[in-house]
Amino acid sequence: MKKSLILLLCLVMVASAFLAGCSPKEEAVTETTAAGETTAATTQETSTEPSGTLVVGITEASGNFNPLYYSSAYDGYVVNMVFEGLISRNFDGEYEGSVADSWEYSEDGKSITFNLKKDKVFSDGQPLTANDVVFSYLILADPSYTGRYSSAVKDMVGYDEYYAGESDTFSGVEAIDDYTVKFNFKEALRVNFENCTYAILPAHYYGKDFTPGNTASVEAITTDAMGSGPYVVSQFKEKELVYLERNPLYVGEGYMVKEVILKFVDQTTDIVELTSGGVDLLAGVIDPNKISEARNAGLSINQYNRSGYGYIKTNCEAGPTADVKVRQALYYAFNVKEFVNSYYYDADTDQVLAVTQYHPFSQISWAIDDALLDSMIEYDFDLDKAKALLDEAGWLVGADGLRYKDGQPLELKIAAMPDHDILATLIPMWERDWGQGLGVKLSVAYLEFNTILDYVIYNSDANVDNWSLFFLATTITTPDPHTLYTSFHSDYIGSGMDNTSRYSNPKVDELLDQGKAIMDIEEAKPVYAEIAKILNEEAVMMPVYANTYFDLYATKLVDFKTSSLYDWVAALKDAKIVE
Repeated sequence: MKKSLILLLCLVMVASAFLAGCSPKEEAVTETTAAGETTAATTQETSTEPSGTLVVGITEASGNFNPLYYSSAYDGYVVNMVFEGLISRNFDGEYEGSVADSWEYSEDGKSITFNLKKDKVFSDGQPLTANDVVFSYLILADPSYTGRYSSAVKDMVGYDEYYAGESDTFSGVEAIDDYTVKFNFKEALRVNFENCTYAILPAHYYGKDFTPGNTASVEAITTDAMGSGPYVVSQFKEKELVYLERNPLYVGEGYMVKEVILKFVDQTTDIVELTSGGVDLLAGVIDPNKISEARNAGLSINQYNRSGYGYIKTNCEAGPTADVKVRQALYYAFNVKEFVNSYYYDADTDQVLAVTQYHPFSQISWAIDDALLDSMIEYDFDLDKAKALLDEAGWLVGADGLRYKDGQPLELKIAAMPDHDILATLIPMWERDWGQGLGVKLSVAYLEFNTILDYVIYNSDANVDNWSLFFLATTITTPDPHTLYTSFHSDYIGSGMDNTSRYSNPKVDELLDQGKAIMDIEEAKPVYAEIAKILNEEAVMMPVYANTYFDLYATKLVDFKTSSLYDWVAALKDAKIVE
């Protein structure tokens, strides 16, 4: 359910900045509209048994395939192939049963009861029961839990007492019988249902050495993942690949691709890998040049609005960016429109394949309306305004052209990934406008993706003084703006937490708490608009682009449909390989 960052943070991304991608007897190019509707497709007869190998190009996976602890969107791909939750989204973005057969709400809306399918088994053959669901959420509620997903249980009955050690039991999730599980919430919140979507872990495997108050043994199981999903991890080679095979014990429809290999490829050469047959799929491509090469090579293409965006987050706790005026100055001196109009220009279609935005919501979020857009400050490029803001903040130009305050230079410590398409364009722009234009000293540290995650998520408390800003991208798996909660609520500042900008504002905390309790989305819109306005005014983050996604793939992959909330992993359910 959650965005995988992260922080993707590209976390895409993404975490995007993390982003990921097979030749047929009959050529077929599949194009989809932004809504994901197929405009051209060819369906071919295939075997009823899983067959074929799909090689997907990705940047890198860390090997943490534990659903309760992973952060990278690439690791998330593996998690989503190996594990299942009670419910999942279909192609149209609607929820349907996965492990759950049906569900119902209590009259007061505070409880949701799920009836489980009775034939689901884990990949070792053991049955999946309500006790496994309870176990998975018990780990999230444990006071020793160090992952990012505890927000799922904080609104549940008994969480506060269990976490504080005042109770030996957690009553938020209870097994009524082997195939009935009940979620109990303190209030009837709009966001409760999505908090029931987390992956289910087999208690007999992950909980073998678990004792309440010590989740270390659960956290330690990373690469050797076991779930009830359609695939199993057969091999993980660090900095090389993840190899998955069809789970022979999987109970469910579809997933007719027998083998999936996630091959680590460099972003500077991934399109060569695709056009030469080294990989079969590049998912979530954003570079118009690569898209053009795929068209010219006769590859299949899916196109849809991305639910997410690329962004810059600044350190709001330490260093010069802790000052709102410095953040605002950097925003005004960052020519976002120049970047978007240049980087995303598609000469083939004479279109720009992305837009600029100044709010923190997904393009498909119901929080967006004209009133929200009109309230946003558009930080149009203005060096004079940026210089004035830095002067006001006490950062004055010295004899050497750099800015100083209290004898110290204004230094930005930029955490960047090497050989990254977008950063290769952004950093020269920053050197030109922030460095030469404003007199800011730029110190760019080129770090491996997992090191950046360590800086801003896993070990962020120890690294708070080591960075000023980073670029990542995020994928948002819901149209509900409640995803802002863990990203900007002060309760989520610290190692292993999602508030990577380390931003603290009591008013924003209050509004986030208020927003999740409003059931009617029209009533909730003004609350989220106010949150967005504050974040925008205080330049907590700089959305860089909200783009169109292109999945580029070999024509041997057929019946492959993706959309904003239905990524390539989900699309494997109906896809087939035709040699």
